[in-house]
Amino acid sequence: MRVAILALIDFFHPPFKKYISLHNFRYLATGGGTLLLGILSYYFAYFFIFKTEEVNFGLLVVQRETASLFVDYCIAIPTSFLLNKYIIFTHSELKGRVQLFRFLNLQFINILANYVLLKFLLELLRDYPTLAVLSRILVSVLMALFSYLYQHYFTFSVKKIGGKKEKKKH
Repeated sequence: MRVAILALIDFFHPPFKKYISLHNFRYLATGGGTLLLGILSYYFAYFFIFKTEEVNFGLLVVQRETASLFVDYCIAIPTSFLLNKYIIFTHSELKGRVQLFRFLNLQFINILANYVLLKFLLELLRDYPTLAVLSRILVSVLMALFSYLYQHYFTFSVKKIGGKKEKKKH
């Protein structure tokens, strides 16, 4: 499966070769795919699953956009971790459980930031429900930039080979 996914992504890389490395292109492609999956999940939940402004889960009542965001995350988070671990950041020597813990920390940050930013935008655009999806896209793009840096330098980090070593004095 990994080979097939990489072959598909790599097929589209040549026109961008001058501007972006293959690794970053792969990250953008899988991240873009996950982002699209999340946006479609959010859209489907917002317009087809949750038809009332408030959604009652028994013990918890949440607004429609919050419930839709929950559906989005239930689909996008596992997909994103698997793609990052097995397709993009395969060179990381960290144990899988460490990667998962760090990844879930990032997702917690993303969830809070997404929630706050999305609520803010939705309050501004309350009378335009279609813009809810556009707000979701804008917030997702901002969070994707942050996520790449976090994952590259922390979640799936690699030990530096050939880094500065202290010379022994005789």
